[in-house]
Amino acid sequence: METNVVKDSSLKDQILREVKEEIVKLEEVFNVKPGIAFIGFMGVPLGKYNIPFHLKLASDLGFNVYNETQADDISEEELFTKIDELNRNDDIHAIVLLQPLPSHLVPVRIVNRIDPKKEVEGFHPQNMMKSLMPDIATDAYPMCLPTALGELFKSNGIKPRKDDEWVLLLDNEFFSNQLVNMVTRTAFIKAVPHDCILTVVNRESSKLPEHCRRADYLVVVTKEPGYVKAEWLKPGVCIIDIYSNLVREIPSKKNPGKIVPVIRGGVEVEMALGRAGVIFPIPGGLMTIVLCTLFRNSLLAFKNRNQ
Repeated sequence: METNVVKDSSLKDQILREVKEEIVKLEEVFNVKPGIAFIGFMGVPLGKYNIPFHLKLASDLGFNVYNETQADDISEEELFTKIDELNRNDDIHAIVLLQPLPSHLVPVRIVNRIDPKKEVEGFHPQNMMKSLMPDIATDAYPMCLPTALGELFKSNGIKPRKDDEWVLLLDNEFFSNQLVNMVTRTAFIKAVPHDCILTVVNRESSKLPEHCRRADYLVVVTKEPGYVKAEWLKPGVCIIDIYSNLVREIPSKKNPGKIVPVIRGGVEVEMALGRAGVIFPIPGGLMTIVLCTLFRNSLLAFKNRNQ
C-alpha cells in the first residue's frame, strides 16, 4: 500500500500569500497594520524556537508584532495584569498564547482572561461555545484546528464515509489539562461528520491497541514520540498527528554553527509507511495549516474591529 504523507506546502503558501496581500490592501485603506501580540515562555519545551518563529512569520506577513515573552516564574496575577493591558490596547487586534505554559499556570484560566474578540484560535470558552452552537451566537472566528483539517481534506480529496470510526488518543495529562481536553474534543466534534463514530481514549488504557485497530481516522496527541505501534494500525488508516515533541537539538546542515530542533510526533512516519493510507505528520502536516489559519483569523479580527 502506498502511503500519502501530506505536507501541503501549496495550501500553506496560498493562505499566507492571501493574508499578506490583504494586509497590504487594508493598510492602504486604513493607514494602519493589524496588530498581533504573542505571549510566550522561553523555558518551556520548544519555547526558544517557537517564539522567534512566530514573531518573524507574523512580521513577514505585514503584522505589527508585539513580543510579550514573559518570565517563566511569572505569577498568575502578574500575567493577568499583562493580558488586561493587551486587551485594552486598541492597536492590538489578536492575542496568541503560545503553548505550553509553565507548569504552575492553569492554561484555561489564562486563555479565559483574553478578550474573546482578540482570542483568535478558538480556545476561549466563549469562542468554543460559539463554535459548537453557532445558532445562539455569531461565530466571529472559525476554530483553527477543525477549519485547517477541513481545508486539508478538501485539497487532498479525503472524504470520510458514513460509519467511519475516529479515535482520539490523548495522554492522561491532556485529560487533566482542561484546555487541551476542551479544545481537542470541541475541535473534533466540529470536524467529524455526524454520521461517523468518535471515540476518545486515554493512552494509559489497556484497551488502547484494540481501539486503534478499529480507527479509520487516528488522531494522536501525546508527549511520547513514536508511541504508536505498527501492529495497532488498521490498513489504510488516516493518521493525524497533533503534538510536537522536542527529541534533540543538532547543528543545522546548512549552517553548522546554528543549532536546530529535531521534532517528532506520536507516530513515526517510517513505521506507518505501507500500512497507513494517509498521514499528516509532525513536523508539517495539519499543524502547519492550523498556524496559517491563526494568521487568517488575526486578519479577520482587524477587519471586524474596523467594520
